[in-house]
Amino acid sequence: MDNTMLVIFRDLKLIQDFVDFMSAYFVTLLLRCTLISYGLTAIVLLIRGTVLKKTVFLKGIIWSVFLLLPFLGKLKAYYEVKSIAFPFALCQQVGITFVWFRVLFYAVIGIMLFRLIKAEKDMDKLLNKAFKYNIGTEQVWVIDLPISPCAFGLIKPKIMLPKQMTDELSEEDLKTVVLHEKTHIRLGHLWIFFLWGVMSAVFWLNPLISLSFRFLREDMEQICDHVTITASGKDPYDYGELILKNIITFRNKTMRIPAMFIGENGNKEIRARFIKINNYSPCNRNILVTMIFASCALMLGSFLLITKLSYPKYEILPDITITDEMGNVLADWEKVRDAGVVERSDDKFVVDAEKLRAILPKGFPRDKYVYFYYDIFMKIPGMGGGGYCAWLEDVPMQGEVEAVQGGHDLRDDIVIWLVKRL
Repeated sequence: MDNTMLVIFRDLKLIQDFVDFMSAYFVTLLLRCTLISYGLTAIVLLIRGTVLKKTVFLKGIIWSVFLLLPFLGKLKAYYEVKSIAFPFALCQQVGITFVWFRVLFYAVIGIMLFRLIKAEKDMDKLLNKAFKYNIGTEQVWVIDLPISPCAFGLIKPKIMLPKQMTDELSEEDLKTVVLHEKTHIRLGHLWIFFLWGVMSAVFWLNPLISLSFRFLREDMEQICDHVTITASGKDPYDYGELILKNIITFRNKTMRIPAMFIGENGNKEIRARFIKINNYSPCNRNILVTMIFASCALMLGSFLLITKLSYPKYEILPDITITDEMGNVLADWEKVRDAGVVERSDDKFVVDAEKLRAILPKGFPRDKYVYFYYDIFMKIPGMGGGGYCAWLEDVPMQGEVEAVQGGHDLRDDIVIWLVKRL
């Protein structure tokens, strides 16, 4: 089969075979997930813009369905449902056949992840130019640069304000700004934005994911505004006025930082944000908790369903494949099975020479080795690797002959263990 990849890990080619197999395998899965992501993105954008347009928390929760996306690459439906099989089979064909595409695919992911991490590091470097400042009981960092108030840092998050803001705003307003940024941190928005950046890199062949970041950020800001107003007890009008004042002062001067008080959106998005603030009404805590638990239960149920409808990490195949010394397939498992070439027991691997000769190429010489690979594990249909090996140094014309059975050294066992569980 053109879309079949069988790699037997052995000898000096061990690492090369491992890299070749796993790179093709993950490209296949990620390409399939990328195809699914187009439909998923369209559905999320449609729902948030229609059915959930006037909501706050549900519109934010719906983005969590993207957490399921990386697990959609091994669905059995890609092989069993003929009406959708072709594009997903093409993903496997591309992943196996084109080494240059694999190199390009991983290179782009690497570059985008490097830029994402560099942006985080660049924020840390700003701390060298900043000084600590106390606002009430909260300690923040203040810098004399035209930035927006922002939160950054995944492990040890920090809040940074521009010196101009601390000079011009009252302490009460500063406390509201800091509370907004703390809310971003408490709600996990910094991690959400970072993970979205990772997803944009991994699924870079779907630019809609990167373009959707503005909508994700808009929805997280609306949630943050709602929670901040509730926690501060501030009047929504005063809160909106504070945001507007800061937008006028800082919007055209700020660096590009995702979790920040004034946001980065255009006039349409800013207007939508103020409409949500103006329409603010306290959320029933019990209803909100119920929504969160229901969403988590739905996600867990979806994950379990996907797992059930997908292939396992690996399956041991009962098939035997015959190759020559160079790994070229002489007879695939179907021929070996149909011809009844081999009889196996716990400690013996017996070959019927006459039946073997019938499926080998005509005139196959007696002084060439023949290898039998068995107990090969399959990751997905058409992609398998590893297993055990037996061989014959000489293939007689008839009679039964016992093949020599090889074993694995520690290096082989480690590689095969990795392949099975990745």
